[in-house]
Amino acid sequence: MFKVLLSIVGVLLIIGGIFGFRIYKLSKITTGEKIVENSRPKSALLVLDIQNDTLGIKEYGNTDSLMNNINSAITYAENNHIDILYLTQGFSNPIDKLLSGGLYKKGSVGAELSSQLRVLSPHIFSKEKTDAFSSNELEEYLLKEGITTLYLIGADASACVYKTALGGRNRGYEVIVLSDAVFSINDTFLDRALANYKKNKIKTRVLSEFMN
Repeated sequence: MFKVLLSIVGVLLIIGGIFGFRIYKLSKITTGEKIVENSRPKSALLVLDIQNDTLGIKEYGNTDSLMNNINSAITYAENNHIDILYLTQGFSNPIDKLLSGGLYKKGSVGAELSSQLRVLSPHIFSKEKTDAFSSNELEEYLLKEGITTLYLIGADASACVYKTALGGRNRGYEVIVLSDAVFSINDTFLDRALANYKKNKIKTRVLSEFMN
């Protein structure tokens, strides 16, 4: 009996190790090519993970006001010649699908951009990891267009927005998070995320400051 229990514990430890390593890989902050100074610097608005599955997460509560802010930021960006780039989370790895509880399955309706989101640009990039810079296509676009400043909005303040901000900072971008246009489970989580931004020298602004 002891040997059986020992075997079960061993299997569970192996499974836990596999899941733990996969979570580490998914959430690891990327490094990449440093941007170069541009005599005519450009900005981009990165809209992260506003998908059907995101809007379906009950812990976010009523997101109407938040979506109004996100859509207002998008409209302002279009009117002021700021590139608008949409990022979507899409899992294809079976372990990732299990870890996500079935959310953001690549090719599913849940992984599509939400109908509540104002889509004013054809630039949509898919990622499988937390940091949006895990998308080579996104990084290539930013470098090709000479973009030096990134404004981040979307989901989630403690996860994809935060890790993308760090990935951008690692490459030399000026990164600014619009604090009233990012999803968070509650005010406590948002306050903690904002404290982490400040600690890591990531700038934050509110929507009104972005639009003035």
